Amino acid sequence: MESRFIPTDPLCAPFACHLFDTEKDEFPVPMHWHCFGELILVKSGTLKVVRDTVPHLLRAGEILFINPMTPHSLEKGEANAPTIYNVIRLDMAQLGELPSYTPDLRSMMLEADHHQISMHLTAAEVRSNHMDFMIDQCVEEFKNRAYGYDLKIRAMLYLIVTTLIRIWIRKGFTPQVQSTQIDPIYTIPSYINRHIEEPLKVEEMAKLCGLSYPWFAKKFHQLFRISCKDYIEKVRIRKVEQYLLFTDCDLNYISQHCGYSDCSHLVRNFRKFHDTTPIQFRHNRKQKNLGLVQIPQNY
Repeated sequence: MESRFIPTDPLCAPFACHLFDTEKDEFPVPMHWHCFGELILVKSGTLKVVRDTVPHLLRAGEILFINPMTPHSLEKGEANAPTIYNVIRLDMAQLGELPSYTPDLRSMMLEADHHQISMHLTAAEVRSNHMDFMIDQCVEEFKNRAYGYDLKIRAMLYLIVTTLIRIWIRKGFTPQVQSTQIDPIYTIPSYINRHIEEPLKVEEMAKLCGLSYPWFAKKFHQLFRISCKDYIEKVRIRKVEQYLLFTDCDLNYISQHCGYSDCSHLVRNFRKFHDTTPIQFRHNRKQKNLGLVQIPQNY
């Protein structure tokens, strides 16, 4: 694949939601690909998106969905005026459990693409299904990150994806129980998130994929541009951050529920990512939210 791979936050989280302005943010976006799906909603102006080799001209209010691993680029549309657009990046394998009659979301999205169901929604389709409101809510919640923001975004994402699939069904798509097969290595991030409290071993995950340890490690790094061991550590740190920001749990409790053997292990690894201790991190963030002066890093 000649386009470049871009690893971003959804690798260690199920979603990322952003508002972009072509006048302020890096633009145009060259041909690239990644391991998560991407939903683009144009707020104002026009946007040319080349999805694989097919160009799409998105006008205000229109949506385009891009499947994982699909090369795509973003360019200016018809006018020279700035374009403002929302982007939701989501790892559908990490959104949670689904009813038994429903194929996994990633498989359904790939299958709809395989059957050439249009991933380009008109402004009328978007408005009538309130998808613009839901996407705006996701972006706002992700920006502010108030208590429970991840739960609200997950709820909205389920609504968005369900709405997409219902629109596709009306266009002739029939989800199959035995849907497009997914390489088991793509399920490993979801497995890690579900079992992060446990002492995870890369060797065990290689066995889940039916691969030898060296081949699994090489393949994981090729796909995600990070080692499996480092990925596990990033997920642990993210979970620690959530506990520090939104609870008053002590470090003993946090270390036990984030997969660390003890507090000292947690503190040592946390400093590698933040150059501060967990307690300093919690205090500084709370002071910042109150508009107060942060304590020194060497406190």
